[in-house]
Amino acid sequence: MPTVGWIREGDLDAFYEGTERVPDPAPHKARTFACPFCPSILTTQLDLHDHVYARHRVERPVIMLPGGEPTGNDVIRAPLHESDVMLTNTSFARVSVDGAMSRQVSPKELPEILAKTKHAEVKLELVNDVQRNAVPVTSKYKISFRVADLDALRSVEKAFVEVLVSAAISRESIGRFLADKRAQGAGNEYASGLANYCLGILIKERPDGERLTTPLSRYREHYGSALEILKDFDRPLAHLIASIIRFSMNDFERGRERTGYWELDLTNELLVDPSSENLPPSQGHSKRRPVCPVDHGTGRMLELASHLVGQPRWSPILDDECRALARSDVLDASDHQKAFAIWAAVAWRLGATQSALEPLSQIAEVYPFSRWAREYLEKEPM
Repeated sequence: MPTVGWIREGDLDAFYEGTERVPDPAPHKARTFACPFCPSILTTQLDLHDHVYARHRVERPVIMLPGGEPTGNDVIRAPLHESDVMLTNTSFARVSVDGAMSRQVSPKELPEILAKTKHAEVKLELVNDVQRNAVPVTSKYKISFRVADLDALRSVEKAFVEVLVSAAISRESIGRFLADKRAQGAGNEYASGLANYCLGILIKERPDGERLTTPLSRYREHYGSALEILKDFDRPLAHLIASIIRFSMNDFERGRERTGYWELDLTNELLVDPSSENLPPSQGHSKRRPVCPVDHGTGRMLELASHLVGQPRWSPILDDECRALARSDVLDASDHQKAFAIWAAVAWRLGATQSALEPLSQIAEVYPFSRWAREYLEKEPM
């Protein structure tokens, strides 16, 4: 029977047919996961994740300076020592000073470089490159070094006393202080902090002759700016003003640090713990030299505390005196709160628990006084 040529089997077809083999049925081979960093083979993806985390994790490199890790743009105002610089997870660093080309340095070299820097803008990149086949982890910082020597700081303080302590504070006197050649140069940062503090006093007190249009609440911004600068200077004047600012803003986290200003140390200790047995003893009436201005609201709170603590007993007259001050229309809100707290603390110390109820109820929900005011209210039977 005739056949069609195109369906006729050829030699090549016969060869392929003879060599084909059907694989024997068997279980599929389990899937595995190879570590990209070492020869390890893991059976599950979770095992791979755990393996990489345990054996090949690359931590972020960190530099620690006094006060903690620098922010993205930090300012160094106090001299650094090599021991102040701590590095972790760092293979090497790249440093650029005042816009110059960056250079690579080792972790051992970097502390010495930073300790020697006084006035410069430094761009710092830390690199952790310990893991082969992994992208290095980096941390970047911009640090402004504005470190003044002791003579420059003393010159600023002399100008401050002559211009802003010995006379009334005004916008003109603040400008004159900043323009003084002793407040220029290396000490300019210190002078800026002192000027911000005085500007905050001016805005808070609002003397008639200044015709201020800045809202009263803005004084807190200037106090905060001054504190941010002055806290970095290891000078008695800077420590004192920083403590006054914290007191004014009802920040008592460091309230037990002594400044030598008796009224301030007394009131701080009283408001941190009204039952404290460590109130600093009175310094009598020895004449003191003024070293910095204090805003009238803060000064009035210090006067109230020192006056009340010196009383041997409590009376309704003291209630009236405290009530009038605590509810005064011219005090700032933070001073109102301190007046109530001083009233409550001293009345409680003198055993006048009923007199303490009124001010305690006013500050029971006001931080930081609520930490002890609530406890005292709970002790007193209603």
